[in-house]
Amino acid sequence: MFSQKSVLARLLANENISVQQGNFETAFFDVENRVLGLPLWKEMSADVYDLLVGHEVGHALYTPSIEKIKVKGVPFSYVNVIEDIRIEKKVLNKYPGLVNNFKRGYKELVDIDLFGTKDKDVNEMGFMDRLNIKAKGRDLVDVKFSEEEQPYVDMAMNVETFEDVENVCHELVSWLGQKSEDQDQSEENAMTSDQLQDLIDQLKDEDQTPPQSDEGQSDEDENGEESNESSSDSEEGDEEGEESSSDAKATETEDELEEEDGEKSIAGKGADNPPSDLPEVETDKAQRENMSDLVETGSTFLQGMTRQAFELLTADYKTVLQSRIAHDIKLDGLGYEFMEPEVSYDTFMAETKQVVNLMAKEFEMRKAAFRSARARTSTKGSLDVNKLHAYKYDDQLFKQVTTLADGKNHGMIMLVDYSGSMYQRMPAVMRQTIALVMFCKRVNIPFEVYGFTTRRANTVEFTEKLKAASSNLTRFEYDELQLNQLFSNKMSKSDFNLGMRTFYDQMYKLRYLPSLEDFGSTPLNAALLATQYLIQDFMKSNPVHKLNLVTLTDGESDRVFLRSGVDNSFASRDYVMNINGKKVDLHMGWGDSRKNTAKILNAVTGPNVTTANFFICDRRDFKNELYTILPYKHSAQQVARKEMTKNGVWVVEKESGYDRRFIMVDKSSSMSGETDDFEIEATATPAQIARAFKKHSGSKKGNRVVTKKFAELVA
Repeated sequence: MFSQKSVLARLLANENISVQQGNFETAFFDVENRVLGLPLWKEMSADVYDLLVGHEVGHALYTPSIEKIKVKGVPFSYVNVIEDIRIEKKVLNKYPGLVNNFKRGYKELVDIDLFGTKDKDVNEMGFMDRLNIKAKGRDLVDVKFSEEEQPYVDMAMNVETFEDVENVCHELVSWLGQKSEDQDQSEENAMTSDQLQDLIDQLKDEDQTPPQSDEGQSDEDENGEESNESSSDSEEGDEEGEESSSDAKATETEDELEEEDGEKSIAGKGADNPPSDLPEVETDKAQRENMSDLVETGSTFLQGMTRQAFELLTADYKTVLQSRIAHDIKLDGLGYEFMEPEVSYDTFMAETKQVVNLMAKEFEMRKAAFRSARARTSTKGSLDVNKLHAYKYDDQLFKQVTTLADGKNHGMIMLVDYSGSMYQRMPAVMRQTIALVMFCKRVNIPFEVYGFTTRRANTVEFTEKLKAASSNLTRFEYDELQLNQLFSNKMSKSDFNLGMRTFYDQMYKLRYLPSLEDFGSTPLNAALLATQYLIQDFMKSNPVHKLNLVTLTDGESDRVFLRSGVDNSFASRDYVMNINGKKVDLHMGWGDSRKNTAKILNAVTGPNVTTANFFICDRRDFKNELYTILPYKHSAQQVARKEMTKNGVWVVEKESGYDRRFIMVDKSSSMSGETDDFEIEATATPAQIARAFKKHSGSKKGNRVVTKKFAELVA
């Protein structure tokens, strides 16, 4: 979903903004850096996502910088409420298709009580809260306003420019501030029932008090007058003190304003700080608090591989060919001598071509059998007039139409492991790869083959480029990945032939490979992260029904680390990653690589992608795979051993995230890729010759086990 909304955001914003997903409390748009942030919520529907994207794109299109929206004398929550009204109105006018998404999205947010209105009478809340609910909830909540309030509602709903927002905010602050003062004064002047009763009781007591002498009264009056005069003087002094204090504060405020780059309050209204007695926007506060509760916690969020990073980490076949040629020229100049091939390139290619032709013929037969087995003959339709005479003994009187099942068009992306442990196995793997590529070319299956290894020491320039291409969020450590395109059906004939020749020659100079293709560790999971873009690009240029993603490895992926930017590592073990727009929970501990591989595969593939793994191992590793895949299942283990002995490969369904795994022992004849000589005795009978030839042809196909099993997979 995330990748789709990322594209949607860019389209709506009319610019290539950066879209990031992370542990944010809410969606936001950084107007200065042009970054749209989307929260990683526990539960979020497509409508809520569309609401968030549309809302924040509105900020991207219409809101000034964060500094410019700080209106002096107005609480930021007030400005935010009015500005939200403005930008949502404008973005919905621009993109009316979002109207229903906004309605459904806000209904979900109201239903989960995001604004804290549950079990509350909204109409008992303050004006700004009711205005906020009215604007965001549309007609979901019945919000009422008095005749006095309605003009201010209309004023807020009709804002068009940010100047309008500023003016409305000042009007609201002035009006709500005055209402607050009037209310306080009214409360002071209002006499409670208790106070009234006290006054009545006091008057009763005065009626019952005996009269005093004139002399005493005269003295009291005089004292009273003196007291009043004293009180009056005191009040005048207080007023003077307050006045002087006020003057001091005013002077202080003016000085502060002058210090702020000579800026003045908008339209000369208000002070820097809003009045302290303004009512708080409770719904805005509740929204922030509740959003933070909905955010995924307890895990570090990782930004997956970006398109820009993928392009930096990948070398196309032209770059690979140029690297090989330049490297060979350098080695020749240094006087290096290499091992002579056991079989010449031309001889090997001719033999492989023969084998591929046999496999292609078998493949076409399998396809034909598939279509024939699923053929359907109709038993109704138009009458066959030539059969009407036979109606008494044959009821097949209709013209029969046989419909053959259509086979699916297949494509292939293959990842070949260039780890150090593959060194001894690489010649056999290269022969298998050449046969597979030739087979795909022969039967018109679009293909791309990539080698993956770890990158040699990164230059400062490359590191800076990768840092710029990656998110600032914490991310997966993929910067060591080197992904090399070895073959493609898009290659010209000359490039394809050159690629084949140089690839074959590398079998005999494995110690002196160019740095681009040199052996490293096994960044399988990082390579699988890149396949989301390989798959996207492949499906665009090759409209196939089914895509086969194939990996050829001899071990599990490297343990990975978390990175912040490019330099800092984290010790966190649990993390969440955005992979292909999907939220994936991963773990960084030892022994978790296989589980992570399965989760990444599930994220980068779709319903039209089949995954397969050719796993090359020795006898000891084969036993380990048996015990890992079939723990305590001794009879099943015995069957697997027999299958390996008979076919040179053990096939496992639905394991480690792959649809099918082909586990092979590297010392077996099936992995060699070599063709045995056809030898018979001079005295052999025709039957013996036929059997020998059949066995020889079978060995040819069996020695290309990768191609053979792939052909079975797609036939």
